[in-house]
Amino acid sequence: MKCYKFNDGIELYFYPMENIRSVTIAFNVGVGSVYESEDVSGISHFIEHLSFRGTKNYHMKELKLKVESVGGLLNAWTDKENTVYYAKVPSFHAYETFKVLKDIVFNPLFKEKDLELERQIIYQEYLSHVEDPVSNVFDLMYENAIDGPHSKPVIGREETIKKIKLEDVESFHREYYNPYNIKVIIVGHVDENDLEKIKEELKISKGFKTTKHSSKVKTGILKGKVLKNSQQIHLLYVKPGFSLESEERFPAMILNTLLSSGMSSFLFDEIREKRGLVYDIYTMNIFQKDWGIFLLYAATSTDKLDTFHSELFDIFSNFNLSDQLYDYGLKRLIGKLELSTESTATLTNMIIDYLTNDVKPLTPMEIVQKIKDVSKKEVQKVYEKLIKGECSLFYVSPTDDKWIPKNWGNS
Repeated sequence: MKCYKFNDGIELYFYPMENIRSVTIAFNVGVGSVYESEDVSGISHFIEHLSFRGTKNYHMKELKLKVESVGGLLNAWTDKENTVYYAKVPSFHAYETFKVLKDIVFNPLFKEKDLELERQIIYQEYLSHVEDPVSNVFDLMYENAIDGPHSKPVIGREETIKKIKLEDVESFHREYYNPYNIKVIIVGHVDENDLEKIKEELKISKGFKTTKHSSKVKTGILKGKVLKNSQQIHLLYVKPGFSLESEERFPAMILNTLLSSGMSSFLFDEIREKRGLVYDIYTMNIFQKDWGIFLLYAATSTDKLDTFHSELFDIFSNFNLSDQLYDYGLKRLIGKLELSTESTATLTNMIIDYLTNDVKPLTPMEIVQKIKDVSKKEVQKVYEKLIKGECSLFYVSPTDDKWIPKNWGNS
């Protein structure tokens, strides 16, 4: 991977892939809900929507056609610490696509009528969000288990969605959408002349870079929420995890893989296949710059809730990391990383995760080497930290009954 820094301004990360005919280009802006004040909660997401309604050099239909007319994909997302604008196109269209993305990021034309149209669309998105039980249980977790700015919702709150003004949008965009706060990622095949033209257009510097914030994960919290339209109980077991700079994240990745990645994984086999207690169950590592989250998600029926929790407790209490399980987690993770090298979009997302946290990106094959060096003993040690001991537990239920697990406080 090549990194270009232009006059202390924009950074460009280029991961060349010569044997393919496509390229993914992304502008990673260092702003999300973490940096928002309460009175404009959700404004980063608002700007993401509005930026596609026309720019200085392209009207709304044109900027989409420039990418989609050649079979490409154009989209964006907003998260806690970043907003990403990206496109995947045939390699011959790389420079034209870059210009579209650059204009979306730097030169959107914010108009009052567009603000009101997007307000309606975002409000509908918000309503869909609050009706979704999985979104609800994750929101419940972030609001109650996270001590710090990462507890803020990305989509905002109903009252702020309804009152964000055009001057709020313009002011927020001026402050955060500056070259020094933006990193560009290009993965795939790009003609050398096109790459040189892109580099010339990125020689701009201005503004400041956001400082990465930290939060803490609280344990011992038990909290539920009623959602009448839900047909299942959705649960999240949450513990502090590892940071993106911790060496323990590599055995944690193996543990996560052997626990819940694939139909051959431990939890899928024990909880779903053998006992039929859930439809869906998985674990997840969320790595941040100097902190992290480890969680287990499951969805079960109300009549199986106590049995599920009890069985899960017993399974983890008697867990044995066999050579077979360790080997499965190790080899599957390595295989998935090697397969990721065939996808420009997957590689782009991996690089973005590092850059958002101001951490030097590792390539998939560099991660593979780290994974190969992890011993079974190190995975067992990480298991003791992530699974055993006190956690927080959140659930969304269709009933008003307050649930307290029989062994709560002893897990």
